[in-house]
Amino acid sequence: MEKLVGREAERRQLELAIGSKAPEFIAIYGRRRVGKTFLVRRLFAAEL
Repeated sequence: MEKLVGREAERRQLELAIGSKAPEFIAIYGRRRVGKTFLVRRLFAAEL
């Protein structure tokens, strides 16, 4: 299992949005091949 390194701020923001009672819209953008999809998949897998 790979560990998330250096993504504490991004994780906190996504976890707040996931735990929110209100609807949230999140746009994730950035350079390619920096781990955007990996980050989202790991966080949603942890929530299930």
